[in-house]
Amino acid sequence: MFQTGILAHLWNVVDLGIEPSLDLIQSVGARSISLVVTSSRVSQLRAGEIDGPRIFRSDGGYFFQPDKSLYGNTRIKPVVASWLNKRDPLEQIAESCKKRDLELRLRITALEHYTIASRYPEAAAKTVFGDVAPETLSASNPDVLELLRATAMDLSKRCSPAAIELEHLRSSSGAFDGQDYEFELCPQGAFLLLLPSFDESSAQSAIAKGVDVDAASRCVKVRLERFLEDGEYQKETIWDLIKSTPLKTYVDSQIEDSTALVTQVANSAECPISIILRDDLNFGFFPQLDCDAVAHDRGVIISSLIMGVEPENSIAGRFPGFKDLPPAQTGREIPMDSSPEEFVSDLKQFAAAGVGGVILSAYGLIPPGCFETVKKAFRYALREAR
Repeated sequence: MFQTGILAHLWNVVDLGIEPSLDLIQSVGARSISLVVTSSRVSQLRAGEIDGPRIFRSDGGYFFQPDKSLYGNTRIKPVVASWLNKRDPLEQIAESCKKRDLELRLRITALEHYTIASRYPEAAAKTVFGDVAPETLSASNPDVLELLRATAMDLSKRCSPAAIELEHLRSSSGAFDGQDYEFELCPQGAFLLLLPSFDESSAQSAIAKGVDVDAASRCVKVRLERFLEDGEYQKETIWDLIKSTPLKTYVDSQIEDSTALVTQVANSAECPISIILRDDLNFGFFPQLDCDAVAHDRGVIISSLIMGVEPENSIAGRFPGFKDLPPAQTGREIPMDSSPEEFVSDLKQFAAAGVGGVILSAYGLIPPGCFETVKKAFRYALREAR
């Protein structure tokens, strides 16, 4: 059954008023809310009448008060966002959703955690040169895995959500950490060779699988230094380059580790897990999941920015690890960044294509005057899906 949903950040629901926010979300025809409850750094220019700053900024963290008893098996602990203080509005939101029969889905970031990576640098990803990536955790670190397992357990016990949505599943070693590597190096694509994390946990995991980590490291350093010294143009695609060098087995090791992370988090949660696929999982750095782990309505949510509505833009074509997943078990996340006519048309096409549903991004950033368009788009899409 085609489902309509809206992505919302917890702070916007609180600042716009919990009850009025949920009333509005439901009134436009949304049947679910995907609530962001952990994130990395954020800066948002917010729409509507806000009981708070017009521009919301946060270093991220956890937007609920964790049950400390569940995190005893990891040396790294949740960092509660500073703006939350001692409040804990999550349970109130959960109760209000239940009252309205509005499906609650909770979205957490897996590896993009500025506050945790900064506080626990030993758990962070690292570049091939040994410097810590200040935004990103290592998928190979056992404490990171245990933190995420405990988070999934905590949230599923606390709120009984319909699903936990897991995003940012790749250990970036620095290419996307806000340090503007992309502006200096993107013209040749060379910066993407910083993608694998060379932290100690990743290296140890790879060595245990028989990978020559030194050879992989040399490959990255040589390619980067050649570009930085000579500006040599890289003709191969990044993934073709990785496949033809000793870096391939090292990348495969990290894919295995991220796959294990998602699988174990799914096994720990007392609700279904959905994973979010975006461009930051490009170049083969996406988990190769057993589709049974995400075999439910919107088990995989794909950003419409990287996949259009045309039939040839299939999930199997872009993410081979999900080749056996039927369209009905996928969803599309779509921003409201097109004309009203295009927006309505896109949602109708998604519904007609048989996908499990759409999630509109994001409440708090959509001007109030646009909600009539959202209502129309949801109504037409639901009609198309029948």
